[in-house]
Amino acid sequence: MTTRPYGLACAVLPLCFSLTRIFAFEQTKAGEAVKTTVCEIARHPQTFDGKLVQVRALVETGVQDLPAGVVDDNCGGELKFYTPDDQQLVRLGKSKGFQKLIKDVKKNPVVEATVTGFFKRFGTDQQPDNRLALESVGDVVVIPQPRVRGQKR
Repeated sequence: MTTRPYGLACAVLPLCFSLTRIFAFEQTKAGEAVKTTVCEIARHPQTFDGKLVQVRALVETGVQDLPAGVVDDNCGGELKFYTPDDQQLVRLGKSKGFQKLIKDVKKNPVVEATVTGFFKRFGTDQQPDNRLALESVGDVVVIPQPRVRGQKR
């Protein structure tokens, strides 16, 4: 009668599957964005610092109703947009997704979009200043808002 070490295999196998899922989250193909949320970045900014990330969130407007960043009210997290150089701003300005975003935020109070960019952690843990150097914008959607009596559009 031969005994097989099934007990050890049964204990190690679930651990291997768990580690595979953890490493799959951290490892992406070169140039591929890590899909995450604004809240996850706000909770663990050191994990995403310097990485290409993609989030779907509400767009916050700034000066002259231009897109200023993305926010998630569920956790109070925000990512402000920034441009590290003029070439990136020119390239971004030519993209159809970014042009649509600008047009929609100027006309509507609530816009949602999928944004991809390089995350940079500035500030401190007590006063975080999380920023996103936009690379692309897609799936821009205006969120309809209820009309208030007497409100002009």
